[in-house]
Amino acid sequence: MLLSNAVQGQAKQRKELLLQIAALHVYMDYAKKGYSAVSKGLNFIGDVKKGEVNLHGGYFNSLLNVNPKVRNYYKTAEIISMQFKIMKTCRKTVSNLNAGDLFHGNELKHVERSFKRLLENCDDTLNELITITTDSKLELTDDQRIERIDALHKTMLEDYNFSISFSREAALLSLSKARTVKDAKASLALYDL
Repeated sequence: MLLSNAVQGQAKQRKELLLQIAALHVYMDYAKKGYSAVSKGLNFIGDVKKGEVNLHGGYFNSLLNVNPKVRNYYKTAEIISMQFKIMKTCRKTVSNLNAGDLFHGNELKHVERSFKRLLENCDDTLNELITITTDSKLELTDDQRIERIDALHKTMLEDYNFSISFSREAALLSLSKARTVKDAKASLALYDL
């Protein structure tokens, strides 16, 4: 019994010591955080004395603001204009193919899917343009913004050229199908079928 009480006492004492060690670790973490805060504060005061904060803060704030010349860059308007032209081309092509009643099933679905992917790509390009030309969205220099707008313009131009090319190919295929139908009707009429 006496031995059992001694073992229980030691276990209790060990448990209390472990709790104290855990508390000391928490206290050490608080002390480290406090020391870090004080150290950063002293460094900040030193930087303020040197004027570093204002210089760097002004520079980084200027990166967040979009220069009006960049916002009004002519390629920005061209990107938006091409987007509208692409949308118009897509609508007109699908409408003409539906009206001609020559495309059915998978053929028409292929055209619609292709235009849908194209329009999604155009939306992504336009959203990126909006991000680049909106204050407080990105930290970029004017040159970096112009460079990105140039890349977006190139992408939108490629999409525009694709829409024109794809639309022409669909129109030519439609004309070919219409001619085939016309020739078949003429052949039937010729043989009185």
